[in-house]
Amino acid sequence: MKKKLLLLALCVTTVATMLIGCSKEPKKSESDATTENSEPTAEPTQEPAAEETTGQYAKADGPIIYWSMWDAGSKTAAAIQEAVDAYCEASGNEVKVEWKGRDIQTLIGASIDAGENIDIYEDDFQRLSTTFADYALPLDDMADKADYYSKSNQALTDSVKGWAGSLKAIPYQGYASGIVYNKAIFEEVGVQEPATWDEFLTVCEKIKAAGYNPLTLDSAYTTVNLGYHMARYLGQDGVKEVVKNGDWAENEAVLKMAKDMENLVSAGYFSEYAPGAFPECENEIGYNETAMIVNASWIPSEVTNNTGCDLEWGMFPYPAVEGGVDGTEGMMVGAQGMSVNKNSKNAQAAFDLIMFITTGEWDAKIAQQTDAIPSDPANAEWPAIIKDFKPAFDQATKGYEWACGIQANEDMTPIITEWGNKLLGGDCTAQQFVDGLEQASNK
Repeated sequence: MKKKLLLLALCVTTVATMLIGCSKEPKKSESDATTENSEPTAEPTQEPAAEETTGQYAKADGPIIYWSMWDAGSKTAAAIQEAVDAYCEASGNEVKVEWKGRDIQTLIGASIDAGENIDIYEDDFQRLSTTFADYALPLDDMADKADYYSKSNQALTDSVKGWAGSLKAIPYQGYASGIVYNKAIFEEVGVQEPATWDEFLTVCEKIKAAGYNPLTLDSAYTTVNLGYHMARYLGQDGVKEVVKNGDWAENEAVLKMAKDMENLVSAGYFSEYAPGAFPECENEIGYNETAMIVNASWIPSEVTNNTGCDLEWGMFPYPAVEGGVDGTEGMMVGAQGMSVNKNSKNAQAAFDLIMFITTGEWDAKIAQQTDAIPSDPANAEWPAIIKDFKPAFDQATKGYEWACGIQANEDMTPIITEWGNKLLGGDCTAQQFVDGLEQASNK
């Protein structure tokens, strides 16, 4: 029986590292995170020592060291610091947060290998469960005792277990994705949310006729646009097969996808500046120049922060294509995650802190303060700026990974991005796009 997905929001990170104690406030800005592989250390030879427990929280042996993926001074860093301060007061433990930002992706493996004192570290939840899984402590027993599974999203926790073999990361701040739009333009033009590709093209034409750009795109998300459309034709597993086997010319769905994208460009449905440098094109929505973007639930907060706009936002599932394997039930979803270092001497205290942040009262507060989707399903109220995204999210029953499988071969990802930018920028035809990737696949 298919299970509804419930929870998700926000990508992350940029620059800045700062050691912050429980009483100090963070400073700086946030954006998005990606990672490099590291060589794992050997598994520990014995279980972590038992910790003294006083009341509800385990007593830590010295400060809990928490490496965060967020930039100091970002809204999320400020919200998490507030939760950390509350935990310190409630538990009597001390927590030191280091705001690593984008750098965390290159620091986790090497730092743990070097014996760095780290208790908690963060990154994209899939990366924590794959690239960095060997560094993490399995949290299954502690999760069972804390009744964690009643306070979490099963689709996300099942994904972690599927990748890592056990619960090696606690997902939080998930995201929903689809086509994000300015509701005022839809109302002015008199169009409804489309469910099929043909309906979507009709909406685009009416928006263009009204003097707006129907679509925009920042080049940071080129693979998301391509992957989503290709997954509608093939399903995510089919997309992965193409990418891993190099079947760009052999699978006719690739050319179908590319022709659909070429048609969007030739019809003038993309902004003339797309694909642009992040965040220039997404900001066009805030300036009331463009109606829609294929992206995720962090867009309203991001664009509002960038442009000072005051829009009513909507999101609908990526449209279904004729003869496709998947329809609107397929949605690219994901989350950030927190892991406990397998060498931590404060494992239980670290887990308690993670639970404090990602469930219950503080999860709800952080979601509202950061315009993010709550981690705990019991916190059913979404922030006002993304409240109208919830119906699209609630109808989804099939979760896609980031870029819907088109980044399954990391050696090909920069090449796909290069050719995708040419295709979506009108600098090559659909056939040239396919031929270029076929040649680059080196089969």
